[in-house]
Amino acid sequence: MRTKQLIWGILFFLITIPITATHSPRSLSFDLYAPAALFPEAVADPHSSASKLHVLSILEGQPRTIKVEGTNTYEDVSIYTGDKYSSETLYAQLKTGVNLGLFRLSYQDSVAVEFAFQGALNSVFQGFGGADMLGFDGSFFIGTNVKLFNILTARYGLQHYSGHYGDETLENVRDHSGSTATPIEYCRDNNILAGISLPVGNNLRLYADASKPIGDAWMNPAVHIPSWVIKETSGEPLYISVSNNEGIDPAALPASYKAWIIQTGAELTLPIGFGEIFLAGDLKLHQDGQTNHMPGQYAEDDPWEKEFTVGGGIAFYQAEGLGKARLEAYYHDGRFPLLNFFYQRTRYISIGFGFSD
Repeated sequence: MRTKQLIWGILFFLITIPITATHSPRSLSFDLYAPAALFPEAVADPHSSASKLHVLSILEGQPRTIKVEGTNTYEDVSIYTGDKYSSETLYAQLKTGVNLGLFRLSYQDSVAVEFAFQGALNSVFQGFGGADMLGFDGSFFIGTNVKLFNILTARYGLQHYSGHYGDETLENVRDHSGSTATPIEYCRDNNILAGISLPVGNNLRLYADASKPIGDAWMNPAVHIPSWVIKETSGEPLYISVSNNEGIDPAALPASYKAWIIQTGAELTLPIGFGEIFLAGDLKLHQDGQTNHMPGQYAEDDPWEKEFTVGGGIAFYQAEGLGKARLEAYYHDGRFPLLNFFYQRTRYISIGFGFSD
């Protein structure tokens, strides 16, 4: 129901803004398309909407298995035969994304409101063997950005994540492990997301986001699903349906578990004429870490799973409306940057190019 209300609200927003702007004083302005959205991407976030091409050097935690359905459990099956490629450390991450501000209505320098869309397609390839693709992710945010007095920007809307294994990965699993079991995948369709972006002076930006599933979301795996999320077609608790699909015993999590994802970070920029030097840090907390990502292992007293990314580089100014090109490097300690490998803790250094507003 909330999803339908949001869609109708967005349609009303799109229809009424041009009419309002047309009949308003000159202090109002209206733009069908804004070259830079009001809410910037988090450049250090591996799953942001910023485009990038990076080489990853794994320091610890090479992804070598996928999780599949077992008998009342999730089992790990190998992608490779024996220790094949176990000494390999290089991977390539390719991500294409957009961050759009549409139908923007502004009142002097006081308030600006826009329809917002962020989306990205993220993929990771082996840097060895046949350069197989491990998998790819699709993500988007759709909602509203509001900027107040050039001091604070807020956003609110629906966020979607979904992970997909690469065909070559699944073929390798079948060939080398002989497993035909159904893989366990990661999905958040949909989350309600609220965020703020706060500039401090001319060179520092602080930001924070919080998201959780709506009442009739679709989620995977079953062990991550809050007890109050329902299956829209039947009205039954979703964790029961997905647990039955995955071959595990349904287990209700306490009401305090809401599958929160909390994210915060900071970005510092120092102009250098042709561009800027930047430093960035991003911290993400996953409440689903309390489940240990396995049936029957949830513990309310366990900590949320934490991951962080820090780094920086040089951003080069481009023509107006084309954003910035960045030469950048990051250190990441957390989940491997593919959603279906949510259980794989890893540490890596990534170096490459990024593109964003």
